[in-house]
Amino acid sequence: MGRKYVKVEVSAAGRHLAGLTGLIDTGSDLTVIGSKVAKKLRLRPTMVEMEWSASDGDKRYSPIVELDVKAQDDKEQVRLEVVLVDDAPLDEESGEQVILGLDYLQRTKKVLSFDD
Repeated sequence: MGRKYVKVEVSAAGRHLAGLTGLIDTGSDLTVIGSKVAKKLRLRPTMVEMEWSASDGDKRYSPIVELDVKAQDDKEQVRLEVVLVDDAPLDEESGEQVILGLDYLQRTKKVLSFDD
């Protein structure tokens, strides 16, 4: 199975960005945004950093923010209280700006369908 990308809208602190490229990542527990997205939204990450493990097993620490998220097929936005701000997991070649993790998939009650 290949990668699944969707267009994503994010909102926070009265600011809104649309048309971002999001990767649906069932291997990620949390949603991630890049630092450029956080900067455009003028978000100030909390002083709280969350420890997480990269796919290579390395421990990392990233600031967190609260964010409203809506993918292209969603009817409404969902609020995610813990979103990591970190560029490391994003794939620059594919233009990823957002990784939609299991937190997002569970909140939106997504049903995954595999046809290949």
